[in-house]
Amino acid sequence: MSLKELSNIKTRYGSIGVDKKLTVESFKAGKLRALTNDFRGIDSNFWAYGAKLGIEWDKITDAEIDTNTKPTKKGIEIAYVDKDTTVPAKGKRDSYYGGYDVGIDKFTTISVLKDGKPLWYTKSWKPLTNVMTATGKKAKNRYSGTRSTIPDIDAGSRSYSKNRQFGMNMIGYQSLSGMMSIPGIKFHQIKISEDMPYMGAGIKRQMRQAAQFGAARFTTNDEFARINKQYFDELLKQRLNDPKKLGAKVKQAAKICQDLIDAAIGGKKPSAKMKKTIEMGAGVSSSSEADAYRFVSNVGSKLARLYDYYGYYLNALEKQKQDKVKYGTADFGKGDVEGYAKDVQQYYNYIVKGDFR
Repeated sequence: MSLKELSNIKTRYGSIGVDKKLTVESFKAGKLRALTNDFRGIDSNFWAYGAKLGIEWDKITDAEIDTNTKPTKKGIEIAYVDKDTTVPAKGKRDSYYGGYDVGIDKFTTISVLKDGKPLWYTKSWKPLTNVMTATGKKAKNRYSGTRSTIPDIDAGSRSYSKNRQFGMNMIGYQSLSGMMSIPGIKFHQIKISEDMPYMGAGIKRQMRQAAQFGAARFTTNDEFARINKQYFDELLKQRLNDPKKLGAKVKQAAKICQDLIDAAIGGKKPSAKMKKTIEMGAGVSSSSEADAYRFVSNVGSKLARLYDYYGYYLNALEKQKQDKVKYGTADFGKGDVEGYAKDVQQYYNYIVKGDFR
């Protein structure tokens, strides 16, 4: 299910694109439906965040959700209670209410963990792009023009802006130790490794879409090779004279980039040095495929800039040639030639050193 489809689900309380706690009858997993019924602490903010991670919520079955009494500290884990219970109220309160306990209904979501750490989040309603959500769905807003009806959720460690947790967000029970003190606490684990059958939307597709070589998009190493050859062939047509022999360096850099793309997304075995370059430049997230496409996008960007500057360099050489005929001197364009030559050398050095950050 895409985020767009998710946002259009109609329930007895409205649509999931509206920030409410909702009944989601279309989920296959009864474990998920139970946590959304009767306003028990989990809402569209969490489903939107999960969709950004690549989770296709309607594809998850109960058999794919492990339930444990303690967190495994891997993937997404929804902390909830499996029975009606009461807990002492914590935090600042006046003396009149000082001794009361808080009742918690069965199947109430307490919080959500990612790799064992409670998630804190913030959300915005600014216009979204295809990279910010799975669909980039936009809708008319009567006050401020065009904005998304789907919350753009940024979740992670607690910070000044991230001041809420998914679920009850109850003072004194926001840490893992606090949650573990609640009678009947359990954890639904949702694995987010890319080989899970319900993973595939969101970030992995976004990174494929974001991979660019200059102005051209590519999703395979063969497409990169085709675009690479097209760029280089166009520049070869311009070359009349290359006194600094930069063409050979550009050709070498193009081959290095192609080899890296072949290794990152083409299935070819990389050398030890190449593997280290990819690992250093890819970063680490919950999706190795997303990491790979983030890396190849950076490779494409660096090589495109190298081609741009090499093209400027060749044009400056041609301008010098024309000036020699017209004015009897080529000194007017010397600064441009030298400047662009330095730019070519700089991006060549980036590529040779494996600096694709």
